[in-house]
Amino acid sequence: MNTILKIALLQAYFSGKACRLLPATRNPVGCGFLMVALCACQFINGQEYPAFRPLRYDEDYTVLEKDTVRDLYDKVKYTKMGSNGYISFGGDFRTQYLIIHNENWSNATQDKDGYTLNRWLFHSDLHLSGNLRVFAELQGGQANSTEILVPVQENPLEPHQFFIDYTFSDALITLRAGRQEVTYGSGRVVSLRDGPNVRRSFDGVKAMYKKDNIAADAFYLHAVVDRTGIFDDTSSPNLRLWGAFSDIRLPGRKLNLNLYYLGFYNDRAVFNDGSGKETRHSLLARVFQNWQRWGYDVEGAYQFGSIGERTINAWSVALSTLYRFPEIKFSPEIGLKADLISGDKNRFDKSHQTFNPLFAPGAYFGLAVPLGPSNLMDIHPSVTVHFSRKITFVCDYAFLWRYSRGDGIYRPVMVPTFAPGDAASRYIGSQLSGTFICQPNRYVTLLAGMSWFDCGNYLEEVSPGENILYGFVSAQITL
Repeated sequence: MNTILKIALLQAYFSGKACRLLPATRNPVGCGFLMVALCACQFINGQEYPAFRPLRYDEDYTVLEKDTVRDLYDKVKYTKMGSNGYISFGGDFRTQYLIIHNENWSNATQDKDGYTLNRWLFHSDLHLSGNLRVFAELQGGQANSTEILVPVQENPLEPHQFFIDYTFSDALITLRAGRQEVTYGSGRVVSLRDGPNVRRSFDGVKAMYKKDNIAADAFYLHAVVDRTGIFDDTSSPNLRLWGAFSDIRLPGRKLNLNLYYLGFYNDRAVFNDGSGKETRHSLLARVFQNWQRWGYDVEGAYQFGSIGERTINAWSVALSTLYRFPEIKFSPEIGLKADLISGDKNRFDKSHQTFNPLFAPGAYFGLAVPLGPSNLMDIHPSVTVHFSRKITFVCDYAFLWRYSRGDGIYRPVMVPTFAPGDAASRYIGSQLSGTFICQPNRYVTLLAGMSWFDCGNYLEEVSPGENILYGFVSAQITL
């Protein structure tokens, strides 16, 4: 039975993938297989596999080498090649339905039917020996029933990752070259951009060092520019990232420390105080701990450099903390997040204080509100309730202000949301969100949620000031 159900999962994944490679085609058989698989896979059981990771190339399935009873899924995840080599396959498929009322705080255009976003990823991980590795991944993203196609939602087929690793004989240093996903620290400034639909990648080189509880990277990368065609994504010399990152773990104290430097170049930067060529340097430090009941995460950043003739002097501080009550029914958790992010004081001077989150998540405050983490003060109390091991509910209430009256607000891609003006109010508004999360097993994640954004005085000054209502449902299967 396990084998039959896992074959159904593979059929669902590949038939769903194939039907969307042809934009004008709809394949109800593939969709039916997918629905059957989503329902049936909750009954799959058996041995424990390594946990799925946000960066799929970090997964290691060599534990299956000594498995004496192997079915189809085991062979897909680990097939030995020669004396020291093996190959592993994997992927995921996600579909989302979204509907939004008063998008961008305006009632000018209304979508009464909503729209869907679909994304699939398929990767192969080939280890030719203990030293040489080749990792490749394809990605496809589709947006249906939307009037305007944007590359972070619609990108039908692209080589998302393709890199070669060489690990030296002492296993301490690995060199990587090619197209790759990258995320560092809390993901506030270099992230995967998983939320909007199409994930982000870079072309470049990276050197990685790891020994005991210390890991460090040094890298030079060009951002890959997403486009809405097939196999047309290319990296841009006008959008570059370089730097070094270290991860230090102190198991005795359960303390984790990240220290990193990021260099950034953008040939066409646009801010509220003007445009120009941007060369920005960021120094960041992060400390986080997680105990049975309490955990916290604090990250600070300072930025310097230049934009045209203007000098950069920007900073940010982010705090996240969580307290758990495991002895109470439903094991509730109370959380609090807060950000303090600098903004420009005067758009007419030669100093620039706007913090740039570089390659931030595309949904830092959720998909309902297109806000980037710049020129902001915000506080987010939250409550999490675990109705069972498989069903969780999260409620979040966010309050947002402009840090500086001399600067505006920005979209996640770091362009001003509104034209420069002289709005007096700081208060942007508040957002109440609730999300149900169901994970019947390790392969499936189901989400459903809503958000209500109540406009503050600032948005009423610079926009129609219509409150936003947003809802979504999502299903994801990971193999």
